[in-house]
Amino acid sequence: MNKHSLNTGQLRRVVFFAVSAFLIFGGWGVFANWHHDMHKRLSAGLTQGLLSLVSTVILTSAMETVFRRLSPGVARFMATGLGPITATLFLMAFAHFVTGTPEIVATMLPSLVVGYAYSLIYAAGLTRHRRQSADTDIVE
Repeated sequence: MNKHSLNTGQLRRVVFFAVSAFLIFGGWGVFANWHHDMHKRLSAGLTQGLLSLVSTVILTSAMETVFRRLSPGVARFMATGLGPITATLFLMAFAHFVTGTPEIVATMLPSLVVGYAYSLIYAAGLTRHRRQSADTDIVE
């Protein structure tokens, strides 16, 4: 197995978080559109749930790629923590617009808050892990 492939534990975490994102944020999509008819509620919930599931899987891969390709420093941290999530949220907003979600901002608000927090925390974790790996390489 190469160093970039997922081991069983990592795969389980990705699946767990992706399914959780579908249920939590899809449910929120239904709730945020509750005052609209059933079709609009379910459409918004399904759209947000599927977008959250897919973006949870893709977002982490994108952050890993951005982090690996840039030199250490503040720019790498900011690009890793803000770039992929911003692109993901713009795509989500477009998908909601196309599918006719009535309350796009309300539907996406939890994903926006959690997405940015997750991304910045993940970027900090990658930075910390890289520093620890560099310290270990020097000691050995």
